[in-house]
Amino acid sequence: MESSVLSEIKPKQSNTSIIISAILIVLLVGSVYISQLIFQEIAKSFNIDILDARNIFSLSCFFYAISFFIYGPLSDKVSTKPLVLFGSIGTIFCLFISGTVHSFNLYLLVMSLIGFFAASVPAALFAYTAKNTPNEKLPQAMGVMISASIVGIIFSRSIVAMMTDFWSWQIAFTIYACLIILICFFIPLGIKSTKKDTNNTSIINTYISATKLLLNITVVIYLLVGFLLFFVYLGLSSFLTFYLKGEPFNLSSTVLGWLNVAGLSAVIGAIITGKLSNFINKDRLLVIYLICVGIAVITIGYSLNLFFIAIGIFCLFLFVFGIQPVVISMLNQIVPFNSRGAISSLYLLSCLAGGSVGTYLLGILYEHMNWQGLVLACVIITLINITLALLGNHLLKRKIK
Repeated sequence: MESSVLSEIKPKQSNTSIIISAILIVLLVGSVYISQLIFQEIAKSFNIDILDARNIFSLSCFFYAISFFIYGPLSDKVSTKPLVLFGSIGTIFCLFISGTVHSFNLYLLVMSLIGFFAASVPAALFAYTAKNTPNEKLPQAMGVMISASIVGIIFSRSIVAMMTDFWSWQIAFTIYACLIILICFFIPLGIKSTKKDTNNTSIINTYISATKLLLNITVVIYLLVGFLLFFVYLGLSSFLTFYLKGEPFNLSSTVLGWLNVAGLSAVIGAIITGKLSNFINKDRLLVIYLICVGIAVITIGYSLNLFFIAIGIFCLFLFVFGIQPVVISMLNQIVPFNSRGAISSLYLLSCLAGGSVGTYLLGILYEHMNWQGLVLACVIITLINITLALLGNHLLKRKIK
């Protein structure tokens, strides 16, 4: 009976739909990260201290993370297309407005709203994929979705940094908004309306059910793994910009943009993980990848050679995003089927909240202990994360038995 219902609600996705969905994720996820390589330029525009500019990304990422809890359970009740349109239009409006404001506090508000609106697109599309993919194909499917997110992060940071060097960040943001407008014209063609959830559970009860997922200690541990992983990844990435723009490197935004392209390795990581998970136990793969993240952090943090730093960036992206389909797949197999949208969004929330908190707290550490202290903190946190992953794996095995 259940399988017949699932087959009934599972929509057929055309190649056009997959391509448009991927481009939407690229652009909307990317809109949250567009400020990361141009903190100096934005700081000059508003005549503020350069370290204060980190609040732009920290707040945008924070609202992006919190919004996943709003959209996650909602994506289990509302069709995909309205959520995608809502997020896209809101993000476009905020991008246009951001280039016209003169108050830094107002600018922070606008960038926070970008995080709020942008979150609805990946939340809707991730939930759709999680609910309409068989367990055995879930790591590969989530790997494709995560790959689109990765390309969005790399593309947005790199292209906006290059356009800022060539014109200004205001023009760069406007052009970026126009790209989202362009893909919005294809939404009716590429994203078909999905059937609403026939479950009579109210939206309020859906949120309550999502909150109850946090009563499962194994779920909480894997959410913490995502939190600490992105605490290190996004925190380190944000201040790597300051580090490489200062002595002895003195890199421009354009060079940083090209260096950032090394992060496209993350696409490889997400795809390879989807394949490896068919041959290697996911719990073992998770621990191996976390150890590799620690090695990448050490390589970036303590090398004075730009070539080795680039290799470190390559490996950091490769393993951080290689971990994502593993953890999401494990979480989706722990929770009930009708909570897959909620748990996927809760995991993304925990990751992004970790990135937001990491950017803020590591900023304080950077002010007092400089780059070396920040890197040491990241290494220690990664070791704690490996311990958490081992504990989560142990509890999961006991539950399966």
